Amino acid sequence: MKNKEILIILFSVLAFGSCSSPKPTAESKVSPFARKPIKEVTEARLKTDGLLIDALALQESGRFDEALSAFAAITASDPTEAVAWYEQGQLLARKGWVDSARRCCERAVAANGANTWYLLALARMQGASGLNSDMAATWERIVAQNPDVLDYYYQLSNAYLAANNLESAVEVLNRVERRVGVTEAVSLQKQRLWDAAGKHDRATREVEALADAMPQEKRYQSLLAQMYMQEKKYAKAKRFYDRILAADPQDEYIHVQLAEYYKAVGKPTEADSEMVRAFANPRLAPRTKLQLLSSFYNEDEFYNTHRDVCFRLLEQTVKESDDPREYAVLYGDVLMRQERYDEAALQLRSALQRDSSQYALWEALLICLASTPGQDEAMVDYARRASRLFPMHTLPLYLQGLYAVRNEHYADALPPLERANKWGFSRGYLEAETVGLMAEAYYRTGQYDRAWAAFERYIKLRPDDWNMLNNYAYYLSEQKERLDEALAMSRRTIDAEPDNANSLDTYAWILHLLGRDGEALPYMRKAVALDPDSETLRNHLKTIEQQ
Repeated sequence: MKNKEILIILFSVLAFGSCSSPKPTAESKVSPFARKPIKEVTEARLKTDGLLIDALALQESGRFDEALSAFAAITASDPTEAVAWYEQGQLLARKGWVDSARRCCERAVAANGANTWYLLALARMQGASGLNSDMAATWERIVAQNPDVLDYYYQLSNAYLAANNLESAVEVLNRVERRVGVTEAVSLQKQRLWDAAGKHDRATREVEALADAMPQEKRYQSLLAQMYMQEKKYAKAKRFYDRILAADPQDEYIHVQLAEYYKAVGKPTEADSEMVRAFANPRLAPRTKLQLLSSFYNEDEFYNTHRDVCFRLLEQTVKESDDPREYAVLYGDVLMRQERYDEAALQLRSALQRDSSQYALWEALLICLASTPGQDEAMVDYARRASRLFPMHTLPLYLQGLYAVRNEHYADALPPLERANKWGFSRGYLEAETVGLMAEAYYRTGQYDRAWAAFERYIKLRPDDWNMLNNYAYYLSEQKERLDEALAMSRRTIDAEPDNANSLDTYAWILHLLGRDGEALPYMRKAVALDPDSETLRNHLKTIEQQ
């Protein structure tokens, strides 16, 4: 009972306690608006009521400790005073003294068990004390006194759950259904309870009852199908999916659900076909379709085993979108994997317009541009921009060096390459490629010692790169340095590739420089035979033959 209501009752008692009304005679007709007779009140009652008013006033004014003492004094003088026990319990609970508060509520209920407020307070204190079985018993009393308050049934069900009494918790919900009929809230709650208890058959029966009660609601059919899927009862699940499809062929999710069914029963081709049908439904928004793609197919399926259908569905979805840039990153990645680099570059450029803070987008775009003929100028422009934003990343620096070497701007190639070398190479990424370009640029700019050191480093990283080993040997021969070492390196290249005209030419030319023209001649003739259009090879052959 609330404080204000208690005050009103007590004031009414004081105001009218000394009055009495004559009893109506048998002949008199009592008006429905007539005041009911007031019972006479004793002096002790009046005194107690006065003390209650004072204690309640202290409580209302926030003087809780004084109010608590006042209520304790009342219960000490009259142990049957329910109001004082109840209010004393509320004040003790406010202090966090749960056990003491519970005992006060028990005394209030003992004095007046018909008062729902007292019972509610007792149930709360029992729950706070962990006395869940006692709490359930108290809620039973509350429900018995208030059979039309449905919320009390739900509280009672929860109390039985807290007491680990699942059967009783469900039975309480059955009582609700007997009063109001089958409802979604109650049936689904019972289904969740049975599922939590591992009794999936009983959980399924609850949903079946709900579906029978409301056959027009296809979501219950869908829920049943999903439950059977979880239980691996695929044939039963299929029946409910077929019902949904028959009732509403345009349902936006039914083909997705059928795809999941076919995937579960090991029919991937049929699953793909159902996904295609689902994506043909205009009710599915592009964003939803992409979410379905990423959830239905794992990474290996998306990029490998089911890539054809996945890429086709993605491409279709992007075209349907009002803003294709929203999906540019994923679409660009897919196009890259199909080696459609020019198309991928367009998507990635679009993505960078939306967000230029992600280095991964820059790197993907640079790879696409580097892999597309005729895009060197765009590649180096984006590489320079990326280097300004991400100065410690290797690829943009390497591509600037590569562009300069390709265009024989060797001095321009060295600053970005040396910067990449200074920052280091994560797990060796582009290390050999960068060092190889540095070797070429150093040699072409006349920095021979640095060139030899770079070549040596490269050969350690890529010992089987015969073309690079051949270049190293040839450059040594051009400078007439370490010819014996150069000859040994060249010999390795022709042993590995005996029909490589350039390697044969290098080997023959080093022999010539060493004065061993007789040995050189067969190799030189073979080189010219393999590449008769090379003027350099013909000139070398002529020089050797004249010795």
